[in-house]
Amino acid sequence: MLQLNNIKKIFPAGLLLIIPAFISGQGILNTSGTNLVANGTAKIVLNNAGFTNNGIFSAGNSDMIFTGNTSTANSFIAGSAGTEFYNLVLNKSVNGLQLNRSVAVSNSVVFNSGDSLFLNNNILDLGSTGNLTGETENKRVTGRTGGYIQVTPLLNAPTDINPGNLGFKVTSTANLGNTIIKRGHQQQSGRSIYRYYDVTPLNNSGLAATVNLCFFDAELAGLSEANLAIFYSSNGGTAWTNLGENGIDQSLNYVTVNNIDVLNRFTLSHISQPLAVNLLSFKAALMNGQTLLDWSTANEINSSYFEIERSSDGIRFLGIGKVKAKGNAAMQQDYQFADLFPAAGRNYYRLKQADIDGHSEYSYVVFVQNDSKQMGLITVFPNPVNSGSLKINLLVSLSDTYGIKIYDATGKLVITKSAYCLAGKNEIELNVSKLTRGTYSLRIDKENYTPAQLIIQ
Repeated sequence: MLQLNNIKKIFPAGLLLIIPAFISGQGILNTSGTNLVANGTAKIVLNNAGFTNNGIFSAGNSDMIFTGNTSTANSFIAGSAGTEFYNLVLNKSVNGLQLNRSVAVSNSVVFNSGDSLFLNNNILDLGSTGNLTGETENKRVTGRTGGYIQVTPLLNAPTDINPGNLGFKVTSTANLGNTIIKRGHQQQSGRSIYRYYDVTPLNNSGLAATVNLCFFDAELAGLSEANLAIFYSSNGGTAWTNLGENGIDQSLNYVTVNNIDVLNRFTLSHISQPLAVNLLSFKAALMNGQTLLDWSTANEINSSYFEIERSSDGIRFLGIGKVKAKGNAAMQQDYQFADLFPAAGRNYYRLKQADIDGHSEYSYVVFVQNDSKQMGLITVFPNPVNSGSLKINLLVSLSDTYGIKIYDATGKLVITKSAYCLAGKNEIELNVSKLTRGTYSLRIDKENYTPAQLIIQ
């Protein structure tokens, strides 16, 4: 790893600096207090490596180029400091690039080869001058776990303008002024394609605009192109209006709708299956080594149950539990679920809402970061105990044989017992009639449990 410390480093114009990485995660580390200057048209090539900026990075007119074939997670942009590039280039033979922090690009995000740029719940800001170049089906910006790419152009009487090449084309005789356009890649209410747009112009009335919403086939989520329609939401995706379509181009992958007076959130879905209007919120929080999930709905009609699904990568999900739905309700309904055994690291969650008629839809994805190594919980009752037996309530993440051991105050092992436990909650009875009065320590020989204190009266 090339580490730059507490000095001013200048990469001169015309320089081609190649940073190889022979160990996963290496690359350039610009430390706090260091000014890294790419002078003029310098090219910085990170081969199987990442860029971490904790100081000041001055991009000039340089190219930051990611090459190689390492995993996406090992080609990254990270750091504690705000970072702006001039050109950000993906030129890998396989795999992609991952954002571990929000960044800005003032000129171009260039897709030459490789996989995609994964937002990873961060923001890619193109400002008023940046654009996407070379984005295709196989190499593009994506972020199903969250985050968005945005551009802020000045749109006065635009004619078929596609700001930043984000795929939102607009025509209007009105002056929209400075307009924020955000493109995200999470499904809306579980039935849309994997793309949506939030459009906020300075002037947002009487626009009579024509818009084209572009997409890639890989974002269709099983929907038929021929049946797509544009849906509009004025409240961030809680309620949707079906705008239909005034034209579909299946070869160029876009849907057109005319005479839109107000711009806001847009997505594409099946024209005859309106998006649900029920999920008000979905949140996840890590507390005491467990993930607590809370969600609220409105206007439930014939709902049956919610299945909670978890993933370690935000792509492959498995069901971990179900919660019965209210069925029919016109008022807000609140639900909770606890994941007792979140995996170490990042845990992604989504809801699968099933109706009585068998139809189901997915929520957007939320996540928590679990850095705790204690993956289980142990309780003893009654405690203190004055009879011949006690019960151990043991939560385990894997079905296996677990060793239960009791030590006296001097650290001497006085009782040992083996019990086969299924993943989840287990209740084990233990005879302690031979123990004398005193304080003991109960320990489990698998996973990283905190010992429980046991008092014999």
